[in-house]
Amino acid sequence: MKKLNLRWLGLLILCLRVSAYSQSPPLPPNQFFYFLTNFLTASDNTPLAYSTNLLSIPVSSDFDPACLLVLDTTNLSSASLSYNVRDTNPFPAVNINYSQGTLLFYYVPNWASVSHGGTGPGATAYLISGGDWSAGSSNGLFQFYVDAAGSNLVFAGVKAGVTNIFARTPISWPSNAFHQIGLEWQAGSDCEIYLDGTLAVSGGSPTGLPSRSTWTNGFFVLSDDAGYEQGRGGMFVLTTWGQECGGFYTNGWLYESNQLATWQSGFGGAGFFGMFMSPITGMLTPDGVCTNCITGTGVMFTNMLAMRDTNGDGGTTFVFSVTDGTNGMTYDVLATTALWTNNMTNSVWTWLGQATNGGTYAVTNQPTSRQFCVLGGTLDSATGLTLAYENLVSHGVTQDAYGTPYLWYLRQGLNPLTGGIATQDPDGDGLLNYQEYLYGTRPLVSEGVAVWVSEPSGISGIP
Repeated sequence: MKKLNLRWLGLLILCLRVSAYSQSPPLPPNQFFYFLTNFLTASDNTPLAYSTNLLSIPVSSDFDPACLLVLDTTNLSSASLSYNVRDTNPFPAVNINYSQGTLLFYYVPNWASVSHGGTGPGATAYLISGGDWSAGSSNGLFQFYVDAAGSNLVFAGVKAGVTNIFARTPISWPSNAFHQIGLEWQAGSDCEIYLDGTLAVSGGSPTGLPSRSTWTNGFFVLSDDAGYEQGRGGMFVLTTWGQECGGFYTNGWLYESNQLATWQSGFGGAGFFGMFMSPITGMLTPDGVCTNCITGTGVMFTNMLAMRDTNGDGGTTFVFSVTDGTNGMTYDVLATTALWTNNMTNSVWTWLGQATNGGTYAVTNQPTSRQFCVLGGTLDSATGLTLAYENLVSHGVTQDAYGTPYLWYLRQGLNPLTGGIATQDPDGDGLLNYQEYLYGTRPLVSEGVAVWVSEPSGISGIP
């Protein structure tokens, strides 16, 4: 892991260079949590405990080899991940210092705030917690969480049955959007919450924080000690320091947000799975995570459910999860209502979108007649399309009569089999779709070129 530590150090230095605090004193010792499938820390120490229904999604990016930790069973079943407060074996390390310290991480909610038209997490959504959870205990409890409505980010402590809120800042978040969150505190002094690279609020003196006697309980990431009051989202790159760092990361979000925005841009809003594997959702709507999904040699549908649409369109909604398969691979979802039993390729197939291992998806307004669906995942390296798409949908044809690859249409969120798709102009910028491909522009974003054909009145000289 020494090589990985150096890689992370390089990332940290890069963040500091773009920070307004690049001249700050050297940082105190810190600890990274990679959230790989074994959930090791940067010091190669294992978690204190973790449940089996956690998702660790590989990140194919400059941040490799980190993973996005997803913890969300909608609080219906327990899910938790905890670490030692101090590791001694095999490698000594301070993971968190309750009396003073700094937390920095990226968080993506699988819910929207009530003020943003959602329901919030529905219960207290712990981000980091630890201490003595016994009712009325005088040993202290550390709590950093989002309230049930998704309206406030709160740093609090509990001692002898009394809750003390040290700092609180209002939030209004959509689902599936990253935020950088920082917390600094020092017992007997003050605390600060940073949000997206900006100081959001300064708070009072934290008191009654967990005592040494609570260390054996460990601290929890994205849940309470029972694993039910869950963060209900994903956490990426958790970093802890044993003392306050003086807001060194303020404005570092300018760099990080550019990276994350690139990953989560997706096509049609793919949720936090799409942020890293970039599935093209098409008609599919991300509908949460599959908590019991595993990896394997094949890939399959599971947890399938078909129900009549509630919007009165007379159609059917099909909900499913994807299990087995390979982490990080995108799978085409194809459907037909007229399956030729003797030759699948003779059927008329519709491409519904792409899904990833461990994801749950819904597709609405489906026919009420019989429908047969397949998953295809083996890529044709020459075209970038799956063999299932080539064989069942395009029948070996990978570009249209204008030379525009089908894959380009798919990546732009367009259906390449739509009649006349090449000569349509969905963004109204004067460039037809096949011209957008040739010019390297985007068909759903107006990027046309305005040309002066004569000198406008009152203007001396055309620039």
